[in-house]
Amino acid sequence: MKAPFRALTMLGITCALLPMTAATSNAAGSTSTTDCVTAGETRDFGRGEISVCPQGDGTYRATGWVEDLLPGDGAFSGPDGGCVSWGLSSATGLERFTTMACPHFSGPATVRIDEVFTPAHPITKARLTTLWY
Repeated sequence: MKAPFRALTMLGITCALLPMTAATSNAAGSTSTTDCVTAGETRDFGRGEISVCPQGDGTYRATGWVEDLLPGDGAFSGPDGGCVSWGLSSATGLERFTTMACPHFSGPATVRIDEVFTPAHPITKARLTTLWY
């Protein structure tokens, strides 16, 4: 009589622990957001927010927006002839720039960023910057 009771008890304990094991294994396989680089800045020339996250295959996805606050008249010698972008850096230096807000050249003052790219090194920093084109 004790053997069937023990077997049923062990079966119950095992079944109760299975969902916990499955949840743990699913969590371990999910993409971690702790490796993401996020930033939000407002400077005299522009503002924006960005999140840059590894995709697990060597690529990163950048999402967010950027706005040029000094659109100028397109003359580089004027008060502001620069376009606004996010500069993405790794521990070894600048890796790339994101899509630019460049209203001097008939572009919108605010642009949405949603791009996938493959950097040479892991992204560690995002900084709002102005580019002179």
